[in-house]
Amino acid sequence: MNAIESLFFGRERIMRDIVQGVLAPQPSSFSLVGSKLCGKSKIIRYLASELGPFHSHQMTDWRPSFFEDAGRLITILIDCDYQDAQENLLLHVYTVLVQQLQEKERIELTWREIEAQPGMGRRLWTVARELKEMDYRLILLFDNFDSVFERQLISMDAVDELRPLTMELGMVVATEQPLHDLDRDLAASPLFNVMTQVFIGLIEPEAAINWLDVYAETYPMISKMKEPLLAITGAHPFLLRRIDDILLEIEQMFPQNNVENEEGLADEILPFIRLRLAEHGRLLFATLWRKVQAPPPPVKGDIVLKLLNRLIDSPLAISQIGREHFSTANWLINQAILRVSADGYQIFSPLFSEFIRSKVGVAENPSTPFVTLMPHAGEADIYKRLTKIESALLRYFEAHSHKVVSAEQLLTDVWKRPDASTRRVQEAIRRLRLQLEEDDAPYGVIENDRGRGYRFVPA
Repeated sequence: MNAIESLFFGRERIMRDIVQGVLAPQPSSFSLVGSKLCGKSKIIRYLASELGPFHSHQMTDWRPSFFEDAGRLITILIDCDYQDAQENLLLHVYTVLVQQLQEKERIELTWREIEAQPGMGRRLWTVARELKEMDYRLILLFDNFDSVFERQLISMDAVDELRPLTMELGMVVATEQPLHDLDRDLAASPLFNVMTQVFIGLIEPEAAINWLDVYAETYPMISKMKEPLLAITGAHPFLLRRIDDILLEIEQMFPQNNVENEEGLADEILPFIRLRLAEHGRLLFATLWRKVQAPPPPVKGDIVLKLLNRLIDSPLAISQIGREHFSTANWLINQAILRVSADGYQIFSPLFSEFIRSKVGVAENPSTPFVTLMPHAGEADIYKRLTKIESALLRYFEAHSHKVVSAEQLLTDVWKRPDASTRRVQEAIRRLRLQLEEDDAPYGVIENDRGRGYRFVPA
């Protein structure tokens, strides 16, 4: 089942637009915007991989004829959450670029002249210009680009210095919020205001079915439950990917029944998959819950909550939503919270509807009056003080309360860097414990389980 990790499902229109734009005679740049866990990082890494449309021989027809030879494309992947990137972003980009050009691509440039340039911005521009003159196309891919704005990893002076880069290369960045919401002045600079904004939400239903078909190749019983699984997951990539883990659990639970070939187990196993998806999905649901409680301006929080309250039990026809609320509904669609079907607007998954109901205690009656949605006690205050990685770590611990989680698992699931040192985890947990201890309202404690990992015990 590990082979599925290398596969990519859906987003074809978005990917084609990016490829055509980045490889145009005058390259375009793109900003991928979407909530956590919706697959932005997967897109960025797929674009950088040998299997993606920039490098795959099977996807040659996606590229303009001038770049059918993938060897003329240089893709550089930068994760802005990495420590080196946060200490000196431009130096980190330049170092990664030089290393790849010299050690992997073995492209000869005028390195002495490049090194003599004053400042990293000028060096990057000189490299990009020389590559373009040699008919190469340089493509910079930035994941977690929010950090650049939130932590001010790049100054306005550096932005002005990098302005010529827009003529020499293509750039794709991934953020949770539109750039102008993160920093209006920086987003308005010539380096960023030319970016095409693309919202990343749910994948296409056809792509979700293809995903389930791949599971069915190993577990034929999945073919008997594609329709209910499509409804339960709501075509959300996070939930679809969790099915992989659940199937491995099932295989261990029913080895004597030869799960791989027993289609008769479908009716017995579907309720279990639903239950486990609800548990795995808590991290996603909690993330979306925080999102709807604090939407960015000009989206009105009270309208968001009222609309979700009406959608908990049943869809709403488009005609039932006033024009003044269309922008709110569209924002919820962009956040992968709502989807549009023949029945109208509806919450993407019944599991998320149940999660909302558990938070507000709404009776199962569409006519129930609006109930104010309240956050988890103490949640808003503590999360305001945490850094991005501390927030992600605490959310992960909350989703796995009372369970022992190894440092290696945290590196894989939270940092997305299974090869990194466990000291990174130790230091982040030390800082998070200090924040938990300082919280006025007890929130929980992180316990050590010697030799195994860490356990979060909520207050």
